[in-house]
Amino acid sequence: MDIREKCQPHLWLLTGTGEGHVFAKSLLKEGWKITVSVVSRRASIPYEKLNPEKILIGALITEEDIRKVILNARNNHDGFHCVVDMTHPFAIKITPKISKVCKELGQQFIRYERPIDDISNAFLLKKFSDLAGFELKNKSILLALGVRHLKRSIIFIRGLGANVYTRVLANPESIKKTLSSSIINTNFAILNPLGSSDGEIEKALIRKWNIDGVVCRQSGGQTERFWQRVCISMGIDLWLLERPSRLQYIDSIDSYEKLNNRLKSIIM
Repeated sequence: MDIREKCQPHLWLLTGTGEGHVFAKSLLKEGWKITVSVVSRRASIPYEKLNPEKILIGALITEEDIRKVILNARNNHDGFHCVVDMTHPFAIKITPKISKVCKELGQQFIRYERPIDDISNAFLLKKFSDLAGFELKNKSILLALGVRHLKRSIIFIRGLGANVYTRVLANPESIKKTLSSSIINTNFAILNPLGSSDGEIEKALIRKWNIDGVVCRQSGGQTERFWQRVCISMGIDLWLLERPSRLQYIDSIDSYEKLNNRLKSIIM
């Protein structure tokens, strides 16, 4: 069924994962109108070429922020046919808020949750402090967790007797937070992720710093698979910080096909 027969229903796509751009492109091809929400100007760049209905830039902090977008859509056009939550699996505060507001407003809502990949080549950590159960003294550990908790992570791993290194994305916020941490200037590298997707830069850093292991999040998708490939090829350890549990009261889907089928069943 071509959904254009239904007068181009409008979706609000909240993205925070690499699949967001892929899903948006496919949905637009099938005739959906899309408003996209991203947290930063940088994150909006891939969507600009897709020419969606609108791109909303900035974090949605409160329930009122979410409610305002939905009600504005209802006042300015026919509203959103469905709200599709594709925020990051570790962004645990936003999904309950979106779900709650949609329920209160009688708004259709779908949550996309990445499938969990095989982790047979990695150690799974229920919490970051579980690293204390490993012998890390005099080991060189590369953190690939982002910068939000970088300061505390560095202090904790140093307390285990390890040498700490990290790679930082080339944006002002990440660089500022890294410089405000206690990491040594020679122990971090600033990278443009678009220029290092093949892993050669990370492999060069691993060789340069004599890295023994990498710590990243069990986020699923390209980033997790990237680090699994790099660590296997370099013969080093990989620790994955376990993904937060799915919310039991939210029925989620884990593929584009399931999302597409769910959306089409709503408009039939």
